[in-house]
Amino acid sequence: MVKDNILEAIGDIARDKGIDRNRLVEVIQEAVTAAAKRKYKHFEDIEARLNTDSGELEVFRYKTVAEVVDDPENQIPIQEARKLDSLAEPGDEVEYEIDNKELSRVIAQTARQLIFQKIREAERETIYEKFKDRIGDLLNGVVSRTERGRTFVTFLQTEAILYRREQIPHERYSSGDHIRVILMDVLNDPREPSQLVISRANPEFVTKLFEAEVPEIYDGIVEIVGAAREPGRRAKISVRSNDPDVDPVGACVGLRGSRVQSIISELRGEKIDIVHFSEDLPTYIANSLAPAELNRIKINEEEKEIDVEVESDQLSLAIGRQGQNVRLASKLPG
Repeated sequence: MVKDNILEAIGDIARDKGIDRNRLVEVIQEAVTAAAKRKYKHFEDIEARLNTDSGELEVFRYKTVAEVVDDPENQIPIQEARKLDSLAEPGDEVEYEIDNKELSRVIAQTARQLIFQKIREAERETIYEKFKDRIGDLLNGVVSRTERGRTFVTFLQTEAILYRREQIPHERYSSGDHIRVILMDVLNDPREPSQLVISRANPEFVTKLFEAEVPEIYDGIVEIVGAAREPGRRAKISVRSNDPDVDPVGACVGLRGSRVQSIISELRGEKIDIVHFSEDLPTYIANSLAPAELNRIKINEEEKEIDVEVESDQLSLAIGRQGQNVRLASKLPG
C-alpha cells in the first residue's frame, strides 16, 4: 500500500519535532501493526513494514508450519507449506500480505489516531533524553507567546512553560524576546503540559548566573556556599575562596562592579548582597546581617534559633526594608 507523501510527512515531523527519522518509521510501523491487530483479532502474528525508499506500507500476517493443524487461522499444514517452500519444517513461518483495501479501512479508522499518539510518545522520549543531563544548567530560549501569565519559551525546537510563580515579579515578555532560565527538572509524564520545569525565580538561578559570569567560580577557585532570594527585590549569596590569594567577594563583584552589575541587569534590578562565608557561625551571621553592626549573638542549636542584639540606630539596617535583610540573612545558614 502506498501512502501519499508519507516519507515527506516523516521528514517534516522529524525536523519540526526534533525526532529521529528512524524512530518515526518505527512509530508508524508500531501504530499500523497495533491497528491491524485490533481489526484482525484472530490473527496471532501481524507485522507492518514501511519501505523507506518507496514509501510503500504493507502489513503481513504469519502462519506457523505444523504437522497437525489445530488453529487453521494461524497454522498451515506442512504439506501445503512445502508447496510454497520445499525446505519448510514444523515451527517455520509462512508470510501472507493482508489485502490493501481492508488495510486502508484499518488505517483510516484506527491507525491515524495511534500514529499521532505514538509520535507524541516519541517526542516526549526525545525531549527527556535531550535534556535529562542538563538539569541545573542555564538555558537560552526565545519567547514564543504569553497566555494568562504563562510565558511559552522555545529551546532547541522544544517548547516549555515559564509559569508566573517562576517569573521575576513585574517582568514582561514579548514574542521574540531572548530569555535565560535555569532548568530545574525534566518530566516524562504525558499529563504534564510542560516537560521542562524552568525558573527565573529560584535562588539557583542567581547561583548559575554567577557561575557563568565569574571565571573563578567556574574554575572552582571561588565557591558559592549559600543563596537566598526574594525575586525581583533582593538576594544574598555567601562565598568562600579555595585560594588564599583570591578575595571571593571581589571576584564576584568584578572590576568597578562589572560582573555583579551584569547579573543585576539580568535580574531586572534585583539587589544582590555578596557576603563572606565563615565556618564560625556567629561570624557568618554577622556577615549575613551586614551592613548592620551587632552587639551580641546568642545561638540556640536545639531550636535552630538565633537572637541578635543591635544598637537602636542599627535596627533598621539589620531588619532591612520590609524585613528583607533579616529574612534573607536567616535563610543563608538555614
